[in-house]
Amino acid sequence: MTLYGWDTSDYDVGRGLTSSRVTAAAGLGIAFLTSKGTEQTPSSVFRSLSCGWILAAGRDAGIPYLGVYVVVRSGVPAATQAQTVIDHADARLPWWRSWPGFFWQVDLERWPYDAVAPAVGVQVATELEARTQKIAVLYASKGQYGTSPLGHFPRWNANYPNNLDEGFSAAYARAGGDAGPGWAAYGSPSAVPRIWQYTSTARIGAQHTCDANAFRGTDTDFAVLIGATTAGGTDVQTVSIDTISPGSAVAADGAFHPIRWKDGNTAYRITATGLIGHQSKIELVGLHQGDLVRLRAVYTFPGNPTPTSQILNQQAVTVDPALTGGGFVTISANENHQVPAGTTLTFELAVTPSSGTGGRKLSYGNATRRSVLLFS
Repeated sequence: MTLYGWDTSDYDVGRGLTSSRVTAAAGLGIAFLTSKGTEQTPSSVFRSLSCGWILAAGRDAGIPYLGVYVVVRSGVPAATQAQTVIDHADARLPWWRSWPGFFWQVDLERWPYDAVAPAVGVQVATELEARTQKIAVLYASKGQYGTSPLGHFPRWNANYPNNLDEGFSAAYARAGGDAGPGWAAYGSPSAVPRIWQYTSTARIGAQHTCDANAFRGTDTDFAVLIGATTAGGTDVQTVSIDTISPGSAVAADGAFHPIRWKDGNTAYRITATGLIGHQSKIELVGLHQGDLVRLRAVYTFPGNPTPTSQILNQQAVTVDPALTGGGFVTISANENHQVPAGTTLTFELAVTPSSGTGGRKLSYGNATRRSVLLFS
């Protein structure tokens, strides 16, 4: 399995990045998102004005793994650079400390005007982890730091076999995919990179010239990588399940109907007390303009037979889906709740048909999925 990611900066804003484009990226399969926070030199400090809203848009779109990156520079103590980006994150996205899937990206590069030594990146990463108890991933390319001492930090390699204006998944396939050159081990100690930035010119939805990244593994594997769980998987359980089959039917009758997933169940049982995060994406085929789509979560707590419902999304179909390929996707924001062991979670869908169009059966498209993370 391959997860895709996108690292952004103010340059992307200059190329048209908006919150709606971040939301669209989530629907296209972007699973991790980072944004530049700070860059500090002996004479100046750059603080991004965009990282807060970019990552908040990713959070609200259901992207589970979010990070701030710091471009490290020579001549400034590592502790100072680390504290500067921490303070900026506190100012721009004060929710980051409680976000289970947050991590740091330490951007180590040799610039024409500053050949940053590998030790600077390692020292800043060390300071960030010590000060925040959040994992740091070291963005340091094999091409620049091939045999350098890079410590124990997970590696993020930049290697661009091609730089073409094409969709991010097609670009990954063209670059060699899971067997591509960006996965070669490097550094000291020698290690295979965990993330590969394989192009800087990808298209992610309507956004062009994007830095696109790949991770070889599952949601749980990525959670392990950034410290959201232990390697044994005892702290987090991750479920990402497609609908039982493309074409599963739901009546457009205005009533809520539980969604049956690929494992045959409609409910997910929370097995331990802890913080859960969940997000769902529903693709429906057969909608008409004017239909109202509602998605809700239903919690049943142990010892209480009366369920609690929460509306996750309510969206009117404003354009005839037949004009845009036939499918219509609705995405719930990522929800986080503290729940006791034994809680069951069910996703339910209701479609109120537009006037005079009742009696229809709708089908679920291939993009339909749910994600549930339990941090216990």
